[in-house]
Amino acid sequence: MSMKCPMCGEPTTVFSLSTKKSTLAYHRCGRCGFISLGKQHFVTQAEEKARYLLHRNDMSNPGYMAFLHTFIMKAIAPFKAPGCSMLDFGSGPAPILARKLEEAGYRCDVYDSVFAKTRLWRKRRYDAILLHEVAEHLRVPGTTLAFLAALVDEGGIMAIRTRFLPDSLEDFGPWWYRMDPTHVSFYSVRCLVDYFSARGFSLLGLSEPDIVVFQRREA
Repeated sequence: MSMKCPMCGEPTTVFSLSTKKSTLAYHRCGRCGFISLGKQHFVTQAEEKARYLLHRNDMSNPGYMAFLHTFIMKAIAPFKAPGCSMLDFGSGPAPILARKLEEAGYRCDVYDSVFAKTRLWRKRRYDAILLHEVAEHLRVPGTTLAFLAALVDEGGIMAIRTRFLPDSLEDFGPWWYRMDPTHVSFYSVRCLVDYFSARGFSLLGLSEPDIVVFQRREA
């Protein structure tokens, strides 16, 4: 059954992909390219938490630390100076990104729907909101991103890291990024640019294949 795209509101088309283990249904927007996994395939919160805990996202993992450093150097440091207020949205079981930013002189709140269910951030405004490998997990991305965008001060940024969709639908089937059962939302660059442009943001930085930064335009 088709639905409206949660990013741009246009109708989607449904397609299926099969493996030896399962057949999964996806919704694809013909306008902005956004693809979402069918809700009937969403894992439970307990399954999602168990999956997260398998990741070696800690300071003892040099590969992960280098991964974070790249994000800081490409998506944050060029645009915001130490002292700025930030929100690490979807901080995970260990908020390593927030710790590294605080060591560099930034002020950083954290939130995670599983591991850090704080609420104070909802009433604050920020110079930067960061979604590092989070957007692909959002089950209602249009609503969540709109709420976050409203918390960004004028001149502030939204910095997002998520693997951008392959150019063709044929490449989506074997794509490793969709194989994670907790990944339910997949974005093209155009999808994100159109979405944030409609909410008062301009594209500030783009680093293929997975980093994009938007800045709230001043009134």
